[in-house]
Amino acid sequence: MSKAMKTKLKNTLITLAFPCTVWVIMELLCAVKISRHVFNTMLDVQNYIRNVGISACTALALSYNLGHGRFDLSLGAQRMLVVILGGNLAIKLGLGTPGVILFALAFGLVFGAIAGIMFVVTRIPAMVLGIGVALVYECIAFAGSKSQGLQLFGVKGVENLSNMYLTICVVLAAVFLVMVIDRYTKFGFYARAINGSQRISHGCGINIFTHAIGCYTIAGALASFSGVFDAAFKGGMDAALGFSSNSAIMSNCFPMFLGKFMSRWSSDSVGILIATMTVKIFETGLSVMQVSATGQQVFTISVFLLFLVIRANEGIGNNRRARKERIALAEKTKLLMRGLS
Repeated sequence: MSKAMKTKLKNTLITLAFPCTVWVIMELLCAVKISRHVFNTMLDVQNYIRNVGISACTALALSYNLGHGRFDLSLGAQRMLVVILGGNLAIKLGLGTPGVILFALAFGLVFGAIAGIMFVVTRIPAMVLGIGVALVYECIAFAGSKSQGLQLFGVKGVENLSNMYLTICVVLAAVFLVMVIDRYTKFGFYARAINGSQRISHGCGINIFTHAIGCYTIAGALASFSGVFDAAFKGGMDAALGFSSNSAIMSNCFPMFLGKFMSRWSSDSVGILIATMTVKIFETGLSVMQVSATGQQVFTISVFLLFLVIRANEGIGNNRRARKERIALAEKTKLLMRGLS
């Protein structure tokens, strides 16, 4: 086996070790506490896959801007707006499942691009702009649906939206598309360059403003998939106001950050997918052990905080070791200079 193949195999095993380890831990805890498995029935597996699909698409959408230092707080409102408008339009036209997905995707591209253009034109900090855009989009969704939102329960022709295999296919297609864009296109090359230094990239001729619009556009498209799966899972989507739509985005920051960390052994898109699977196994185990929704949030956020602390201090050991080596070298140099004098 060649060295490259050994490296790929090693990276693959490390990546898969995250969800496998968490599954073993939660399996043991569930067995000890309530004498059952994390996944006891096919319904458990279906719910898990749907939750992974919703969360993975949201985390991928978040990563496109947050990777460049832009925290787009309008993604939740974009997600809600495009699903409500696209879904209602597709149902009125009788286009069924394909229509809901395609219209939501089209609106996601449009409203994501609008948010990106506003960011480039106004030059307002991304977080501040995101709040304003989110409030406007929420109002549009509320007024456009006459406060009814999107209702899918009992509607003929959209039953397949909640199909587990459709979720798997769409999520895998999104992950593959993101991986291709990041690795094999000029857009992905520019993204890596801009991540290094926006000033140097701009000086080298890269249009960082056009690239930002592209990031917002792709993020809007990915968020639309998340919204469609969420609406199908719950039977509809309500039109919310008061920035409450953002909760669906904030709850998926953990998979995004964990996926970015795991990308050192794979890629951003694959890392985020595996990270989402890992987090959802943890949350599913807590749910099986009958931990309340509030308790699940406390445990998940606590683990997220611990992860951020570890990430922020992962190089502290190397820094201390390097500092000791510099001090020892300085002492040796000082003694040597004294001997020569």
